[in-house]
Amino acid sequence: MIDKIGWFLIAVILSGCAVGPDYRPPLPGIPDSWQAEKEEIVEQQSLSVQPIDQQVLKEWWKNFNDPRLDSLIDQALSDNFDLKIALSRIDQARAERSAIRAGLFPGVNATANAQRSHNPFPGFAPGIKFNLFELGFDALWEIDLFGRLRRQLEAASADLDAVNIQYSQALVTLTADLARSYIEYRSFQNQLRITRANLAAQQTTQELTEKLFKAGVGTRYDAVRARAQTETTRAQIPDLEGSLVAALRQLEMLTGQQPGALAAALSEPDAVPMAPGRTILASPVATIRHRPDLHIAERRLAAATALQGAAIAELFPRLSLSAFLGLRNTELDALFKSAAFSYNTAAGLLQPLLNFGRIRAGIDLANARQQETYLTFEKTVLEALQETETALTRYLKEEIRRQALARSVMDLREAVRLSQLRFQVGTVSFLDVLDAQRTLYSAEIDLARSETKVSTDLITVYKTLGGGVEIISEKQ
Repeated sequence: MIDKIGWFLIAVILSGCAVGPDYRPPLPGIPDSWQAEKEEIVEQQSLSVQPIDQQVLKEWWKNFNDPRLDSLIDQALSDNFDLKIALSRIDQARAERSAIRAGLFPGVNATANAQRSHNPFPGFAPGIKFNLFELGFDALWEIDLFGRLRRQLEAASADLDAVNIQYSQALVTLTADLARSYIEYRSFQNQLRITRANLAAQQTTQELTEKLFKAGVGTRYDAVRARAQTETTRAQIPDLEGSLVAALRQLEMLTGQQPGALAAALSEPDAVPMAPGRTILASPVATIRHRPDLHIAERRLAAATALQGAAIAELFPRLSLSAFLGLRNTELDALFKSAAFSYNTAAGLLQPLLNFGRIRAGIDLANARQQETYLTFEKTVLEALQETETALTRYLKEEIRRQALARSVMDLREAVRLSQLRFQVGTVSFLDVLDAQRTLYSAEIDLARSETKVSTDLITVYKTLGGGVEIISEKQ
């Protein structure tokens, strides 16, 4: 039966409370809609704005309809080293939480002791010498009366949540970086194709002007000008080839492969994946729910709040229970006899009294860190809104620019055709033809780069919305 003292201890344990503030998730001020959305709907009616679809956001790269991109992302999801590092950090955080949780339970140890004692003082069995041998089990349990250990476990659980969400953040970053690098790779291939096609046309033009000059029909100025334009175009190729190789190396690194592993698979030029013809938007509130970095900041705040309670609990008493069960005797040869069986229990109470401000300083430190994490959370929310607003504006503005460039290229191609016809009949000089060709080449390169930027800007929009992972629910 449990005696009165036992019932008293049980009552004390059950009535134990965790001191310090209880965590409540903050409610940041968030606008109802995006400023970029309002401005662009008014300015550009041709850009439709659709509500977000969760499945689309999770696998947004499939909207580009590029099987090679899908394959590269699948490979990166299994082989990327950043993801593997994030998984190892989850294992570390889980182990730390388990270690802290173990402190809530009794610790039991096997013990074996041998002791030789001598009492030289008079008045209490003077001159007695004796041995003491022990073999058994001892237990020690700190009763968490004021929640110090529970608050530490609460903080460790929040840290584990944050590390788990960091894996989601790594997924968001990886998918966005890989898609951007792939689009840039295809863009450099496309720019090389345009440059080489223009170089071939300019070389033909150069040969024609040189023949006309030698025949006495053309001028030396036209021949020199055509040769200079040809060499200027030729000079663009090495830089584009270097950028192409750099983009390829980036893709190989993101997919966890050695340099050169993707060269054969991606050597055949292909079209630049074009952005879908609509903008997928989420409300600001939905953005807060989707973005992993905001959930990480919120979990860090929860951990810092719990550690405030753990610091405050240092002011209060610590109650510990200990017990021994085993064999104890003064003679080693009699240690394993039934008479040597022994047990004892004990309870201890420790109340801090004089620590020269150490505990108060710990509380002040915990409070300051909690304030820092709260301000960091508020800043992260503001940065998320700013990043998304900027990404939306850049995407929508670049799409307007791309449409204008596409119309310009169509007109310039016709202008080059007409200038060549007029030169053949002698109504314009060859300088007009060269100027038309140079302007067309510049516009085609601008259009190729704008198409790339539209796609990469849309990738940035998906990234700012937290695309690439399962929708993260609000923390209870």
